[in-house]
Amino acid sequence: MRNFNESRSALAHRLWKFYGTVDMVRLMARYAAARVDEWRGIPRGVEAVAAQYSVPIRSLATINDAAYLRTLPLRGVDVLLSVAAPEIFRAAALSAAPHVLNVHCGRLPQYRGMMPTFWAMHSGEREITITVHTMAEQIDRGEVLAEYPVAIRPADSAFDLAVRAKDVAGQEVARLLAGLATTPATPRPMDPALQRYFRFPTRRQVRELRAAGRRML
Repeated sequence: MRNFNESRSALAHRLWKFYGTVDMVRLMARYAAARVDEWRGIPRGVEAVAAQYSVPIRSLATINDAAYLRTLPLRGVDVLLSVAAPEIFRAAALSAAPHVLNVHCGRLPQYRGMMPTFWAMHSGEREITITVHTMAEQIDRGEVLAEYPVAIRPADSAFDLAVRAKDVAGQEVARLLAGLATTPATPRPMDPALQRYFRFPTRRQVRELRAAGRRML
């Protein structure tokens, strides 16, 4: 699905407001380098990496596609895993598989919402927490299955931290899912008294992070 469920031009405008002109140019250079890698046969994008490991991909306009959801029990799908999904899973999606889980790169319910790694760094935290939780109709709710701490290093930029969080999340969630049938995790409820919800950062909040000595990229 598209990032933030918006067009490429809208995404580019969002990123420009987030990073600023200089870092946006640097970010585009990284994307260009990744394109060159793929041209040279080095898989970098989701499709290319999936093809390398013979993992089928199906592009959907929405995860709430009823026709697609009906195929999951027919194919014996055990887990529906949400990773940075840009929309709310409705009731049919939440009941389409025995386990419907979300990976969130922030402690829950303290860092609900968007860009949790940014907000943890903005708040002066020493670490972030990768949270794997069951999904509910409300965003970033449900019950916590597992948590994985990731230290925030002194030299980390906001981009560095987000990348490392996703790397840790991928490895740890793979191990969690591999043992889910034999050693199921015991879920625990989130404490609603601790919940906070964060939206996409504004330019002012980015300036505050930079003023604290942190880089964006």
